[in-house]
Amino acid sequence: MEEFKVPKNPIQARLEAQRKANQSTSPSTKNAVNRAPSSQSGFHNIRVIPPVSTLSSQERSRGHLAPPNSNPITRPGGLPGRIPPGMAPSSSNASFPSINSAQRAGGSSSQGARKKVGLEPGCSPLDWARLNSSGQNLRGIFPNEFPLKVSKELLKNHKSQNDCWTVLKGKVYNITPYVKFHPGGIEEIMKCAGRDGTSLFNKYHSWVNFERMLENCFVGFYIG
Repeated sequence: MEEFKVPKNPIQARLEAQRKANQSTSPSTKNAVNRAPSSQSGFHNIRVIPPVSTLSSQERSRGHLAPPNSNPITRPGGLPGRIPPGMAPSSSNASFPSINSAQRAGGSSSQGARKKVGLEPGCSPLDWARLNSSGQNLRGIFPNEFPLKVSKELLKNHKSQNDCWTVLKGKVYNITPYVKFHPGGIEEIMKCAGRDGTSLFNKYHSWVNFERMLENCFVGFYIG
């Protein structure tokens, strides 16, 4: 008569198969497993790099930091953008544009610079402007003679302080009433008496509008 076998529980059968498999593992495999390093032991071989020092070799040898600057620049009142009084630029060197620079309008030069002389009372530029617009006959000729055609010989006849003509850019002017108003003095303006004074005028007064200033002293045109 056959023996009746009760079928095994599937869970028990799986556990029994796993136990038999563990028993059949070779000793070399077990030793290899035992020799495997743990996850924690691997950190003992990591080399820690020290931080790089920013000190110089001399400072490291002294063993301390360099002392702070003993003379820091301070601003008066703690206001930003202020310069200490001792560091402010000298006013004598702070001229801009520099003297005689081309950036200065009408910069002085050795040729254009002339000294003014003291004028008599009533001979200021305002006094001349008042006389020039007064309606007086400053030409010194009759109205029906205007404008004259002045030759070189005729021009030479008018070279005294009381009868002074000159030529400025082809136009003849009677500068007799203006002589005492000249800022450079009578002696200087008389250098143009009875002759063409254009070159001297351009040398010293090129910026002056003589046509406006002497409009009522205009005599005529120079024909040479």
